[in-house]
Amino acid sequence: MPSYVNLSYRFFGKISRSVKGNFLDIREDLQRANIAYTLEEYLSTAFFTTALAFVLETISLSFIFGLIRFSVVSALLLSITLSLAISGVLFFLFYSYPAAAAKTRQSKIKKILPFAVSYMATISSSRLPPIVLFRTLAGFKEYGQIAEEAANVSRDVDVFGMTFSAAVKKQAKRSPSTEFRELLWGINSIIASGGDLTFYLKQKSEEMMNDYRRRIRKYAQDLSLFVEIYLTLIITGSIFFIVLSSIISAISGGLGTIFVQAFVVFILLPLLSIGFIIIIKSISPVE
Repeated sequence: MPSYVNLSYRFFGKISRSVKGNFLDIREDLQRANIAYTLEEYLSTAFFTTALAFVLETISLSFIFGLIRFSVVSALLLSITLSLAISGVLFFLFYSYPAAAAKTRQSKIKKILPFAVSYMATISSSRLPPIVLFRTLAGFKEYGQIAEEAANVSRDVDVFGMTFSAAVKKQAKRSPSTEFRELLWGINSIIASGGDLTFYLKQKSEEMMNDYRRRIRKYAQDLSLFVEIYLTLIITGSIFFIVLSSIISAISGGLGTIFVQAFVVFILLPLLSIGFIIIIKSISPVE
């Protein structure tokens, strides 16, 4: 039984090949996001999913509008219009997903890179071949995205027979992280020139650790600021609003104040708290 991607390619492969020149930026993002699809396969999946969603949405909305007693023509036109809009949003999500995934991988690599480089420096001090660094690093899944990057280098050398230099250059071009890309280019240059790889890795590890400490200190300052904002505006503001609205309600005798207070306490306040948690999590330098 063909997979969903193969089925999509069977229907839209020809169209994808003809229009792929307009979506070359997606190819680079697919590589950087480590999504194991070719550009033609990804575009075919996007086209097939969008077309399938359009058909299902049109049928469903036409039935719903028919139940609301729209005329046949009005129901059909309105359902087609809404289906086009929803399908357009869906295709845009397909278009933007690889770039978003690549950016997420970049952030994760940056958070764990100082520790991975320190580990590589320790292994390199044993004077093992450079490829062993990447084979060993690929085996430590705790390093997340960096382990995947190292696994790609190891695979290109062990499975596809590429030279270590060619494999490192290839991965440097595909990596979403500027810092890791520079590290790979540096490793390749050191090996090509016969330099001291251990000294280079220790130097990079020290630089990255210093930058990591700086980001930790900045995060602590930002976190303190966010806590003050949360306590002052959200908590204190909510209490002040509830007290003030209760006084006004007692004077005017309004019953709608209770519903407003319930909305603030049970809906608005939790949503704002969740928003603060998401913001704090997104700026955290810790994985």
